[in-house]
Amino acid sequence: MKQLKIFQYCVFFLLLTTSCSKNDNENGNNHYPSSLRGTIYYKWATQGILKMSFPGGEGGAFMDDSKLNNFDVSRDGKFKLTAHNASTIGNYPVQFTLSNLSDNAIVEQFNYTSPAGNSYCDGFLSPDNTMILVQSNDTEEDGITILKTNGDFVVRLDGIDGVPFSMHDVQFWLPGNALLLTHGNNIIRVDPPYTSGTLVRTMQYADWSDLTVNHQGTQLAVKIGNHIHTMDMNGENVTQITTSNFVEARPVFSPDGNYLLVGTHYRVTGPMGHSWDLKIIPNDGKQYNVDPNQENSPGVLPVIWNNKDRIETASGHIIWK
Repeated sequence: MKQLKIFQYCVFFLLLTTSCSKNDNENGNNHYPSSLRGTIYYKWATQGILKMSFPGGEGGAFMDDSKLNNFDVSRDGKFKLTAHNASTIGNYPVQFTLSNLSDNAIVEQFNYTSPAGNSYCDGFLSPDNTMILVQSNDTEEDGITILKTNGDFVVRLDGIDGVPFSMHDVQFWLPGNALLLTHGNNIIRVDPPYTSGTLVRTMQYADWSDLTVNHQGTQLAVKIGNHIHTMDMNGENVTQITTSNFVEARPVFSPDGNYLLVGTHYRVTGPMGHSWDLKIIPNDGKQYNVDPNQENSPGVLPVIWNNKDRIETASGHIIWK
């Protein structure tokens, strides 16, 4: 199998193997700032996938998730991508469906079988809507696969330095259809044609997770310890931006990058389950108190549907498009 080099900004080399406070909106008077835009989509318990749009605060059901592996919405808001298990016999193909968000008309649909025949694969649309990043819950066996939206194979990344990816590694699209991925404690950027990459940062923290990137590809957010931090795309200027007596997790950037949706009061709900309350903070480098029992910092916005009086809670996949 061909070995490919990955270059750090300076001289590091890797090898890539291919194959709530009181706010106006706490009482249902959702006076969100006019600069707050886009729609958040989030899973909550047995209610399926919900959505809420800004700045009006209109909330409602988005789709049933009982048969879904995952879903994604394109950055331009035109398309929806879903993945679900297509069969329980023999190898386990996953059916990917690309459809118009406006009328659910199918644009592309195909079955994909991972190298391990794994039925649980997720798919995420590239920024230009031409490719799908396929992730598997058996990443060690399946690697990371990129397909065209019609199912044609583009490339598969199996590991780095002979070490396969693990289920804890994450991958994201960047502008220009580049990838941001983790491998152990390393954050790496891989540009098309996906034959070489650059080490962004080695995370020297005992407890870090929930890495994400803004749509512009200029800033990262990550949970370090119990709180959310941001950093520049080159891995510098690590800044803590949330605080409380509890745990914050699952950060998501707004489409313009000016706000962050954060999971506050992150708690265990079962052997494998967690839930968290949704709050929004400005992405201005300041630190915001988002504690559920203390007065929050000015600027903290609980996510509350218009004409409702309770903060929204999530328990799974969240996007903001």
